[in-house]
Amino acid sequence: MNAYTNEVVLRSAPVRQDSRVFRSRVTAVSVVFLCLLLAGCSATRVLYNQLDWVVIWYLDGYFSLDEAQEEQLRETVTRNFEWHRRTQLPRYAQYCRELERESRGVLTADILEERYQRTIELWDELIGQATPGIAAFFLTLTDEQIDEFIVNLEENNQELWEKYGGETPEERRARRQKGAIKGFKRVIGRLNSEQQALVRVYMANMHDVSEEWMAGRRRWQQAFRTLLVERPAEPEFSERFLQLMMDPNRTDEPEYREKVAANRKLTFDMIIALSAQLTDAQRERLSGRLLRYARDFEILAGQKM
Repeated sequence: MNAYTNEVVLRSAPVRQDSRVFRSRVTAVSVVFLCLLLAGCSATRVLYNQLDWVVIWYLDGYFSLDEAQEEQLRETVTRNFEWHRRTQLPRYAQYCRELERESRGVLTADILEERYQRTIELWDELIGQATPGIAAFFLTLTDEQIDEFIVNLEENNQELWEKYGGETPEERRARRQKGAIKGFKRVIGRLNSEQQALVRVYMANMHDVSEEWMAGRRRWQQAFRTLLVERPAEPEFSERFLQLMMDPNRTDEPEYREKVAANRKLTFDMIIALSAQLTDAQRERLSGRLLRYARDFEILAGQKM
């Protein structure tokens, strides 16, 4: 059951590894890769082999780059993908097989917490690997390109706020409930009425941290803008860049951290409760999907770029 912990936690309670959107954009490979985990097994293999171009296209949308910068970006992305394929995919395969074995037993909060922390560790390894090359790329940007990036970033903020800022608390709660049910469905199949009711109750009891999340996002972006505008000499630039990527929540208010922690606990409780209600067919679907993921990762790890 804990195979779907990641998606539900991401939807219901912003956490350290995904709480600042630009950090996710810098390591867009991670975001797209998590989406692939929800696709079919054959699609996972096909799309993973195209992700380097997807990431380049994604980042290129924020800047007007010259040929040298385009080439540097391609080399950086390719190098990180080679590392990811060689070192991380075998670990993902092992992780999926461990999850499959655990899904056959009784879930506990300790098991979910351990898997949650393991996921954060894998994410942070990816961030640590990708950040030096991305920092070097940002050092090549001109003042005009930085201005362009800041404008595009603010447009993204406005779009996000227009989409969610006008919602009432009731509308946000309904959206989170719908998103959680949809996330579970992708992994275990359609939920029955009792299971859907269980998810709705747990999601309704979670703190709405939308406004705090947006405020924290803007604080992080302001710190990032300051770094780009000041552009200190090396190694200070790369050190500050890495700190922003690895610890984006260091300015969060204590009350916000407490709400996020409470939401995470409720998420774990919800998964444990739902696990006890799974049908045999849902358990078989979960088991089969995890094993297919493991095989996909093993096949991908053995391929060359």
